[in-house]
Amino acid sequence: MRSLERRSHELERMDDPHVDVALLERTYRQFETVNRIVSRWRWLYVRRIRPTLPRDRTATVLDVGSGGGDVARALASWIRSDGIDALVTGIDPDERAHAFATARPAPGVRFERASSADLVADGRRFDVVVSNHVLHHLDDRALAGVLADSEALTDRLAIHADLERARVPLVAFGLATWPLRRGSLLHDDGTASIRRSHRAAELRTLVPDPWRVERLAPYRLLAVLDRGRRA
Repeated sequence: MRSLERRSHELERMDDPHVDVALLERTYRQFETVNRIVSRWRWLYVRRIRPTLPRDRTATVLDVGSGGGDVARALASWIRSDGIDALVTGIDPDERAHAFATARPAPGVRFERASSADLVADGRRFDVVVSNHVLHHLDDRALAGVLADSEALTDRLAIHADLERARVPLVAFGLATWPLRRGSLLHDDGTASIRRSHRAAELRTLVPDPWRVERLAPYRLLAVLDRGRRA
């Protein structure tokens, strides 16, 4: 088994513009299930996001690199269930992800084919900015750009959640998804994502003040900008 001492830079098949669309869409659907199990967005919503949302106007949430849109739809559903008026915007520059997401509309959610830099250029603002499993796709310069964009896009809270590179999640995920490897990208790209992800100490060297890096079980890293806590 290959070493995890250094981050891998292997490409994920989902990022290949020529990958089979049916295979890609099947993987988007499967990642929705995986995210419900391991990504802990419900916990983050209850503990970090919900207390931040305004109640005297429509709250705004931005999901950067929203992919198939499952996190954006989940956040909108929880917010609506709590009786909070909100609009969740999911952005992704990939036309395939955008097509998949927009084909699955949900109340309180809209999807745009755009990058975070595009929204900064347009002068957009949001109460909360989030992303899920985006940071490990980025080189150091692009990561710095997304963090800078997030600072420009919110004056309240930003949470970029990602995987933490470690042997336990790599083996566990690899075994759990091995039976699905023939008809999906879930196994190959999921294990590649873990190998590409950071360790906490590595991410801390890339995250400037006032951002913080936090660990969240099981084997999750958060890059957090919480202006309320800073104040």
